[in-house]
Amino acid sequence: MVALSVPPGSSPARALNIAFLACNRNPRLFRQDPSFIYRCENLGLALQGMGHRVSWLHWSTLRPGQRFDVAVFHRPRHSLLWRSLLWWLRRHGTTLVADVDDLVFDPQLSRYSPSVVNGQMALPKLVRQFAEHAAALACFDKLTVSTDALAVHVRRCFPKATARVLPNAVHLAWRDAEKGREARIAQAVVTYFPGTRSHDRDFAVYADGIARFLHANANARLEVTGPLDFKLRARDGQVVHLEKVPFAAYAERVRTAWVNLAPLEATPFTRCKSALKVLEAGYWGTPTVCSPLPDAQRFRSCGALFASDAAECCAALQELLVPAHYAALTRGLSERVLAQADVWRTADEFLKFVGEEERAAS
Repeated sequence: MVALSVPPGSSPARALNIAFLACNRNPRLFRQDPSFIYRCENLGLALQGMGHRVSWLHWSTLRPGQRFDVAVFHRPRHSLLWRSLLWWLRRHGTTLVADVDDLVFDPQLSRYSPSVVNGQMALPKLVRQFAEHAAALACFDKLTVSTDALAVHVRRCFPKATARVLPNAVHLAWRDAEKGREARIAQAVVTYFPGTRSHDRDFAVYADGIARFLHANANARLEVTGPLDFKLRARDGQVVHLEKVPFAAYAERVRTAWVNLAPLEATPFTRCKSALKVLEAGYWGTPTVCSPLPDAQRFRSCGALFASDAAECCAALQELLVPAHYAALTRGLSERVLAQADVWRTADEFLKFVGEEERAAS
């Protein structure tokens, strides 16, 4: 059970029945998908805390008797069965919204997908997947996205739809947790969290700089949590590679860091990504050395330290070893991140977007 912070404002004029519908291939695993956790679970928990009725389901499990005021399809993919469900919901007055948080719908840009550039999927297969996403998104009048850069592509590809940016926010499950930093900086622990098997080239952007930093600082350590194929020159014990953990245990790994890393290879795909790793580390008071992607700019004064290559990464890490500089950077960092990435504000924007005010007045 998630402990919810007290939501702003009063109870809604009318409680809406809202469904967040996962569209991934495996219906049994959708609640474990980090994308669904942030885009649907977190937002849904805030809406629930505001007094609305919220369900989290896989679209394939819906039955004809289920009725919703609003249905949000997360990363929808077109099929005839899916299209018939959409028709049924629309016929019964459901407001339909599609949510997408990556550039997965433009076949012309599919060659930039991490799955392709990291050699995990053949381009023709990914082109077909992108086309399925595009065909599904074309069925919606309302689209929500995670970043301004992604919204540009959505509006270009689907000019008849209305798109709204709903940025990722600090997860409600974390907000009431203890954020103590006692004795955490006894060692310079640098963390990297590749959530999927598609970040080998991203990590390579900083790899040489990290190796130089470890060589210059015998007490420093790199902890990689998640799937990654890499090699670094370092002393024994300076590099630790750990298995990916479920979201419920993820915070314990994030909060041990001295500095976090979020490198990204510069492509049209990565330009659209959310600065989620900056947000997560910053909430626990940890700065992140990251690539200067557009969404990270909103965290410029909230723990984001920009480094475009290995040399800049090494220089940033070295500078953070100065205690006064580190203290000044991290003082009040959690509060600043929360002010920038507050899910209650995101929930308010969502309700305005789906026409909550008009519904309440009808």
